[in-house]
Order: sequence, then structure tokens, then C-alpha cells
Amino acid sequence: MNLNKKIIIGITGGVASGKSVVAEFFNHMDVPVINADKIGHEILQIEKIKDQIIACFGEAILENGEIKRKKLGKIVFHDMRKLHQLNAIVHPMLIKDIITRIEQNTEPIIAIDAALLLQWNMNEICDIVILVTAPENIRIERIVQHTHLSYEEAHDRIHSQQKFSEQDADYVIINDGSLKKLDTRMQFIWEQITSNAS
Repeated sequence: MNLNKKIIIGITGGVASGKSVVAEFFNHMDVPVINADKIGHEILQIEKIKDQIIACFGEAILENGEIKRKKLGKIVFHDMRKLHQLNAIVHPMLIKDIITRIEQNTEPIIAIDAALLLQWNMNEICDIVILVTAPENIRIERIVQHTHLSYEEAHDRIHSQQKFSEQDADYVIINDGSLKKLDTRMQFIWEQITSNAS
């Protein structure tokens, strides 16, 4: 399904797979990218949502009166039941926000950067789905290098996410560290998208 005859590109993949690098490629091509994680940050600031999360997880997740994502993450990424509770609070508003942004945007091509794109069935509104993958050891290394998480915490975060099937994607990108290879693959995909759009 296409919203208002726009070309909608879904970018998905697990944590530290490199989907943000792929999203940045589209930014360079002047394609607006809707970042689900950024919207999620904003939603945590909404009082109604914030109150529900505090009621569910307690005031231990707060720092200076604000929800500390690292503290919340330590709880939910160790307990799938609690992760589902958090998702049930945040995701409905997040999905609605993404749909609204697509409908209000007048650009001919729009990208959605969302790890849970397939879980939310948002692939149904996408014309093209790009799945970004990387070997688990590389993903763990990236998480440990770029955050203050331990190896075990990085492992838990990866395994808290759904498994991705290549059959759900139109294009699969293996982001194993070579930026040149990644850029070549993206250039090919971009040419395919623009040639089909013209």
C-alpha cells in the first residue's frame, strides 16, 4: 500500500547492524528520513506516557525527574515481559506519529528508519524494505565501543530483538565493516529506486 502515491522506503535491522548508516545515505540524497528511535525519545517526554512508564517500572528509572533510558534499558532488556509492557505503552503513539509524518510530508520519496518495522507490520505501507544485517560478534563489538554497556548487556540487547528474515526484505545489506562495499550496494539500490520512480 502506498500513502498518497509517495515511494516509502523501510529501513530495518537489529541494534548495531548499521541501519543508521544506510539512513544517512538517504539523507545525503535529500530523502527525508523518519527516525523511529528519535520519535521514541520524544514520546518518553510526554507526561501521560511518562506517568504510565513510572507507574509500571517505578521511580528508580528517573534521574533529575526525567526517565533515564539506560536505567530503563537495564530492566527491560533482561526481562521480555517487561519489554512487552514498555512497548505496549510507547508503540501505539509512536506508530501513529510515523503515519502522520508520512501523510504530512510532500516529498516524493520518504524513508522510515525503524528496528521494529516488520514487527509493527509497517512493511505493508512500504514500497521497498531494506534489511541491514551484520555478524553478531561485530554488532556486540560496535555496541561495547560506542556505549558504556558490557559484553553481556550488548548480547542481551541483541537477543531481546526479533529475528529478521531476509524473505521480508526487497534488499539485504550485509554491513560487515567495509564502508566502500556498503556505499556501492546503496548506490545500486538508489539507482533501482530512482529508475523505477521515473
